[in-house]
Amino acid sequence: MLPFISRILLSSFLLITAIHLCPVVLSAAEPAAIFKDTCSVCHGIGGKGDGPSSQGLEPKPADFTDCKRMTKDSDDVLFKIIKSGGSSAGRSTVMPAWGDSLSDSEIRGMVQFIRGLCKK
Repeated sequence: MLPFISRILLSSFLLITAIHLCPVVLSAAEPAAIFKDTCSVCHGIGGKGDGPSSQGLEPKPADFTDCKRMTKDSDDVLFKIIKSGGSSAGRSTVMPAWGDSLSDSEIRGMVQFIRGLCKK
Protein backbone atom coordinates (compact mmCIF):
# COMPACT_ATOMS: atom_id res chain seq x y z
CA MET A 1 0.00 0.00 0.00
CA LEU A 2 1.32 3.42 -0.96
CA PRO A 3 2.01 5.88 1.82
CA PHE A 4 -0.66 8.57 2.23
CA ILE A 5 1.49 11.39 0.73
CA SER A 6 2.36 9.27 -2.31
CA ARG A 7 -1.32 8.55 -2.95
CA ILE A 8 -2.14 12.26 -2.76
CA LEU A 9 0.68 13.13 -5.15
CA LEU A 10 -0.36 10.39 -7.57
CA SER A 11 -4.00 11.49 -7.44
CA SER A 12 -2.99 15.12 -8.04
CA PHE A 13 -0.79 14.12 -10.96
CA LEU A 14 -3.60 12.10 -12.56
CA LEU A 15 -6.10 14.93 -12.09
CA ILE A 16 -3.76 17.53 -13.61
CA THR A 17 -2.95 15.20 -16.51
CA ALA A 18 -6.65 14.56 -17.17
CA ILE A 19 -7.43 18.28 -17.15
CA HIS A 20 -4.69 19.01 -19.71
CA LEU A 21 -5.57 16.10 -22.00
CA CYS A 22 -9.35 16.62 -22.08
CA PRO A 23 -10.58 19.32 -24.44
CA VAL A 24 -12.80 21.98 -22.92
CA VAL A 25 -16.36 21.50 -24.10
CA LEU A 26 -18.84 24.31 -23.57
CA SER A 27 -22.21 23.10 -22.45
CA ALA A 28 -25.23 24.00 -24.53
CA ALA A 29 -26.62 25.85 -21.52
CA GLU A 30 -23.78 28.38 -21.40
CA PRO A 31 -24.93 30.57 -24.33
CA ALA A 32 -28.50 30.42 -23.00
CA ALA A 33 -27.32 31.50 -19.55
CA ILE A 34 -25.21 34.30 -21.01
CA PHE A 35 -28.15 35.43 -23.13
CA LYS A 36 -30.44 35.43 -20.10
CA ASP A 37 -27.93 37.37 -17.98
CA THR A 38 -26.76 39.94 -20.53
CA CYS A 39 -29.21 40.18 -23.41
CA SER A 40 -32.71 39.35 -22.20
CA VAL A 41 -33.13 42.64 -20.35
CA CYS A 42 -33.53 44.31 -23.76
CA HIS A 43 -34.09 41.45 -26.22
CA GLY A 44 -36.43 39.46 -23.96
CA ILE A 45 -36.10 35.87 -22.74
CA GLY A 46 -37.39 34.55 -26.08
CA GLY A 47 -35.37 37.03 -28.15
CA LYS A 48 -38.36 38.94 -29.54
CA GLY A 49 -36.95 42.35 -28.60
CA ASP A 50 -39.51 42.73 -25.82
CA GLY A 51 -37.38 42.69 -22.68
CA PRO A 52 -38.27 44.84 -19.67
CA SER A 53 -35.76 47.54 -20.66
CA SER A 54 -36.95 47.67 -24.28
CA GLN A 55 -39.69 50.13 -23.37
CA GLY A 56 -38.61 53.56 -24.51
CA LEU A 57 -35.60 52.37 -26.50
CA GLU A 58 -35.33 53.76 -30.01
CA PRO A 59 -34.63 51.92 -32.16
CA LYS A 60 -36.23 48.88 -30.58
CA PRO A 61 -33.96 45.91 -29.79
CA ALA A 62 -33.63 43.34 -32.56
CA ASP A 63 -36.22 40.55 -32.76
CA PHE A 64 -34.07 37.44 -33.20
CA THR A 65 -37.16 35.33 -33.95
CA ASP A 66 -37.80 37.27 -37.19
CA CYS A 67 -36.16 34.90 -39.67
CA LYS A 68 -36.53 37.27 -42.62
CA ARG A 69 -34.69 40.00 -40.72
CA MET A 70 -32.06 37.65 -39.31
CA THR A 71 -31.02 36.35 -42.73
CA LYS A 72 -29.85 39.86 -43.63
CA ASP A 73 -26.92 39.71 -41.20
CA SER A 74 -23.93 37.39 -41.50
CA ASP A 75 -22.45 35.69 -38.47
CA ASP A 76 -19.52 38.10 -38.75
CA VAL A 77 -21.84 41.11 -38.48
CA LEU A 78 -23.60 39.65 -35.43
CA PHE A 79 -20.22 38.88 -33.86
CA LYS A 80 -19.08 42.47 -34.46
CA ILE A 81 -22.27 43.91 -32.98
CA ILE A 82 -21.98 41.79 -29.83
CA LYS A 83 -18.25 42.36 -29.42
CA SER A 84 -18.00 46.06 -30.30
CA GLY A 85 -21.55 47.39 -29.90
CA GLY A 86 -24.29 48.33 -32.31
CA SER A 87 -22.58 51.48 -33.58
CA SER A 88 -19.65 49.39 -34.86
CA ALA A 89 -21.95 48.00 -37.54
CA GLY A 90 -24.03 51.13 -38.13
CA ARG A 91 -26.77 49.96 -35.75
CA SER A 92 -28.21 51.30 -32.54
CA THR A 93 -25.83 53.18 -30.29
CA VAL A 94 -27.84 51.81 -27.36
CA MET A 95 -26.54 48.28 -28.02
CA PRO A 96 -23.49 47.97 -25.73
CA ALA A 97 -20.19 46.32 -26.55
CA TRP A 98 -19.65 43.03 -24.71
CA GLY A 99 -16.08 42.39 -25.90
CA ASP A 100 -14.62 43.30 -22.50
CA SER A 101 -16.98 40.92 -20.69
CA LEU A 102 -17.25 37.98 -23.11
CA SER A 103 -14.50 36.01 -24.82
CA ASP A 104 -14.52 35.56 -28.59
CA SER A 105 -15.53 31.94 -28.02
CA GLU A 106 -18.48 33.01 -25.86
CA ILE A 107 -19.51 35.57 -28.49
CA ARG A 108 -19.41 32.91 -31.22
CA GLY A 109 -21.62 30.75 -28.98
CA MET A 110 -23.99 33.69 -28.60
CA VAL A 111 -24.19 34.14 -32.37
CA GLN A 112 -25.18 30.49 -32.77
CA PHE A 113 -27.67 30.74 -29.90
CA ILE A 114 -29.25 33.84 -31.43
CA ARG A 115 -29.46 32.08 -34.82
CA GLY A 116 -31.33 29.25 -33.08
CA LEU A 117 -34.05 31.65 -31.91
CA CYS A 118 -35.23 31.95 -35.51
CA LYS A 119 -37.36 28.88 -36.16
CA LYS A 120 -38.37 28.51 -39.81
